This record gives sequence, structure tokens and C-alpha cells, in this order.
Amino acid sequence: MGTEILCLYLKNHHLFADLNQDEINELCAISKYERFQKDQMIYQSDKEIDRLYIIIQGRIKISFCVQQHMEVVSEILKEGDIFGEITLVESSNMIGEFAKVLTRQAIIHSFSLNDFEKLLRRKNSVAIAYAKMVADKLKIINTKYANLTFKDVKERVLNFFKLHAKYEGKWSDNKVEIKMFMSHQDIADFTASSRQTVSTIINNLIKENIIIYEGRSKVIIPDVERLSIQ
Repeated sequence: MGTEILCLYLKNHHLFADLNQDEINELCAISKYERFQKDQMIYQSDKEIDRLYIIIQGRIKISFCVQQHMEVVSEILKEGDIFGEITLVESSNMIGEFAKVLTRQAIIHSFSLNDFEKLLRRKNSVAIAYAKMVADKLKIINTKYANLTFKDVKERVLNFFKLHAKYEGKWSDNKVEIKMFMSHQDIADFTASSRQTVSTIINNLIKENIIIYEGRSKVIIPDVERLSIQ
């Protein structure tokens, strides 16, 4: 991917929409472009996270470990999403936040946090857009943690499909087609459950025609409203 294309991508990103071309070129000059393969680790928080990442292509999961043996997925991120900017793991029983590639490959643009902080100090429009983005992300994460606390496993799995439909779905009235990047184990990690329990719930949803799996990479939800009345 050439420098001109990368600069155009940054110019079209909502966070940098108010930057002029010279500022975009400067941003490209201090950024780093990398390709990652499926299951490759992008960072682990047992090492200091010193970069801000923007996804150009692919899907990334942000996870942490609970009590040293259980993985919990906190976010699934797609093209245009930014990560590495918030340290989410503060509780003593949460260890080692990490970012890992879900798709066959991912293309990532990144900046050092020091360079990005300098940009925020110079450009109020970027700082305001960034603050709003972080606030929105914290709301989503707080909602997820509330779901983990107050909902049973089936409700959490149903909520996973509703969220996936909202952010990844191709809609036609109440019918949604979703390109599925996550295995049953990934869904179990996202819902803080076991793979066996998640597989049982999904198989029951398939039997009831609430969801339809076409191979491993496509899910159809004939009527999204049925996810809310189970």
C-alpha cells in the first residue's frame, strides 16, 4: 500500500477530517504501517503500550485474562476503529490486556503516543473528536460489563448476536446477514462462558431457526426481533 493511499485513508478518517494536506502528510511521515496475520499478537499490556493503532483492514479482538486462566474479550474492532489509547485493565484480578488478529490478515496504521499527544495539543478539532470517541467507547464497555454481571449466559449470547448485527450486519428490514469472524470459542470468550455452553445455546438457536449458519463465515438472522423475546 503506497504512501499516497495511506495519506488519503487518514484524510478520510473522521478523526483527522479537519487537517489540511500538509498536516496529513506530516502525520503519514511519523506513522508506521504494518501487516499482521491471523492470531498474531499486536500488543500485550505486560509491556508498555506506547502506540495508537488505526485498523485499515481486518478485525481485531481486545482481550484480557481473569485470574490467570480465563480469557475475556472486551471488544471486537473493525476498519476505522482506533485502539491502544485506553488502558482498560486496572482490577487486580484482570491481567494482561492484549490485541490479537481475528481475520486472515489485518493492516494497521500506528503512531507513537508521544507524537499523537503533540497533535492533540496543536489541533483542538482532533482533541474534541478523540475525546468523544473515547467517551463512546467507555459507554460500550461499561454496558458490556453490566451485561456480564446481570445477564445469564443465554442472554449474553443473544446480546452478542444483536451487537454483531448492529455493527457488522447487512440489513434488509428485520433480516440481517453477518460476516462471521469469530469461532464458538471466541464467542465464549466474549460472553465469559465456556465453548461447550455457547455451542449448545447456538445449536438450539439454529434448531429454532432464530439464527442460520451458512458455513463458518456467514450467519443469517431471519428476524432480529426474535433475539429479544427469548
